[in-house]
Amino acid sequence: MNNYFMETHHHEWILTNRLGAYALGTGNLINQRKYHGLLIASDSAFNRTHLVAGMEEKVEWRGEVIHLDSNNYSNCIYPEGFLHLVKPWLRPYPAFLYSALPHQNDILILKEIMMDENTNTVLIKYTNFGHHKLHFEFHPKFTLTAHHELNQSGSLDFAQFDTKIEVHRNNPDASNQDVPSSKDVKSEFSSNGEGDFVRFSACRTDNRLCVHGALMQGEVIPNRYVYYNVFYPWEVMSGYSGIGDQISLFQLAFDLKVGESNSILFSDNAIHDAAAVIQRIEARYASLPKPNDLPAKPDQDDTLLNSLDYDDNFLFKHDEYMKILEFALTDFLANDDIVAGYPFYGAWGRDTMVVLNAMLHKPDSLDIVERILNKYSGYIKNGLIPNMLAESGREANYDTVDATLWYIILLWKLGKLKQDTRYWEEKITLTESILTAIVNNFTYPFDVRKDGLIELQEEFAHGTWMDVRIDGKPITPRSGAPVEINALWYNALCSYDAMCIALGNATGKKSPALAQMVSLKDQVRDSFGKFWNDDFLADRLKGNEPVIEIRPNALLALSLPWAVLSRDKMEKVLERAFMELYTNYGIRTLSPRDMRFRKKYYGTQRERDMSYHNGSVWAWLLGAFSGLYVKTYSGIRSDAEIAETLSSFVQTFRQSFMRGHIASVAEIWDGDAPHFPKGAPAQAWSVAALYNIESYIVKLGEQK
Repeated sequence: MNNYFMETHHHEWILTNRLGAYALGTGNLINQRKYHGLLIASDSAFNRTHLVAGMEEKVEWRGEVIHLDSNNYSNCIYPEGFLHLVKPWLRPYPAFLYSALPHQNDILILKEIMMDENTNTVLIKYTNFGHHKLHFEFHPKFTLTAHHELNQSGSLDFAQFDTKIEVHRNNPDASNQDVPSSKDVKSEFSSNGEGDFVRFSACRTDNRLCVHGALMQGEVIPNRYVYYNVFYPWEVMSGYSGIGDQISLFQLAFDLKVGESNSILFSDNAIHDAAAVIQRIEARYASLPKPNDLPAKPDQDDTLLNSLDYDDNFLFKHDEYMKILEFALTDFLANDDIVAGYPFYGAWGRDTMVVLNAMLHKPDSLDIVERILNKYSGYIKNGLIPNMLAESGREANYDTVDATLWYIILLWKLGKLKQDTRYWEEKITLTESILTAIVNNFTYPFDVRKDGLIELQEEFAHGTWMDVRIDGKPITPRSGAPVEINALWYNALCSYDAMCIALGNATGKKSPALAQMVSLKDQVRDSFGKFWNDDFLADRLKGNEPVIEIRPNALLALSLPWAVLSRDKMEKVLERAFMELYTNYGIRTLSPRDMRFRKKYYGTQRERDMSYHNGSVWAWLLGAFSGLYVKTYSGIRSDAEIAETLSSFVQTFRQSFMRGHIASVAEIWDGDAPHFPKGAPAQAWSVAALYNIESYIVKLGEQK
């Protein structure tokens, strides 16, 4: 078996655009999730549709046939294209080198997948890097269904599709050929002239979903094959339905001489100028660093296979890794918003604010950060921004207060960078309205207590980032006064006060904050001492009684800009968190010493929900952990010492990127070793935390 099969089996690549569309798959291109595929389109409201699962790929040379594709079925993998996979690369875009068996320099095929930035269009490019002319025959596999759904067995047998094939001639004097696909005349669907291409489309009549394609060179003829009972094991392992049908409605065929390339496009809209689209897509990735062993030209002296790195060395230098990481962060920018994670999520208010905080490290991102913040100001409802925006038929909800507090802190942080008087004036007015609504809240099930702390009522016990419920009941109830909510509350009030001071300094006039908010700020700080318990913070207060649970919420509370505890107390919290919560992949959500700790995130939805915030490791929490470390030891330890320690916190992720093992950072990991990635394979605030830490390390180095 190919040495890379097990290595690539668990690692996923991802491509996204600015609309929320994506392409997703494993390193060996065997679809394990129903979400895996070449094109999952999205509209401006994050309504997503799964259009293209993959392609049946057959390569012929002198009567010998090589299958590049592989599919899971309940009792086998067929065909076994993964055996022909020499090596995959996941970044800056997925690329795959195939060969005959045994692997040889005579037959080498490079497959590259890229996505357009502003349209739901994906490019699949094939290059002949071997020594012989090859014939290719492909059958695109369409799904044409909502991205959370599968085509049930037999459902495509009698489904109706409107199909069309058109030969687009680049010569303006030659008329384009628009031929009904029922005609079986191969020559009428051929594209051989420079700049010519064949475009084809299929629209499913029962749900009106359409897919459009373009083949740059070759021929397209109609067909109809149904691929029955394709199996998605990762869905079944999670307790979901994992069997679905796919359909092919076209056959694509072409030849490639040595060194030649050919491209196929898939889109949710008609493709009018395929060459221009391909040029635009390739330009998107042109400036990004490539793995140092990615082949750039055909094999000329039987050395290409020997030139590949098989020893798991670094494929990217550190500065190249930083560019790849920055690009990975932008994967989640869509519709002037932040996608919380692929493939499961749309835009979430809390996640968006955390990610935007990291994007402030990118000077060229300030405009997009401001646009997103302004967008959320339009969503404010009775003082709160939404926890989750509407998407894929799900309604927006306002089931949290912390997203709004993160929002206020971010308004202040952005203002510090802009130093614009008009900005301060606008945001102070906005912040005053939010804070006043929170203090006088009568809409949502939370209150500002007499001691100034925010208290969540029992029906709002899910109203923090630990929000999972089963049968309407929270798994990790946070009713009472949660520690991180109140640290955020204090910091939001401080941010407002700082805005007013900044405006006064900018104008030379006094711009006093509302006396009620200034008084409340001081009251919250005084009351925060109720959370202290020997060497850690209570996770919440029930009345004035501390609920002692060793959770990362203490780290969130203490890593914020304005301190609520002394440095020696912060150090004690950091030390205990390092002993009980820290792992190389992130921070546990509960100490293993707690009887409720769950070691593995595994099983049915219910079983996984029980683990989600009761032991599972979250990468995004490394941001708070590292932030607290910096606050605790800044001025005590040297910049070099701090940078070295922070590097140790992110070393696993850094090396995984540099070795080409991962294309993004997952949502969570198992609570106990071995820590396997779980949840969304690409999570926005996980990548943001890594980028935030790495950017700070670079900054420390620049200060030498």
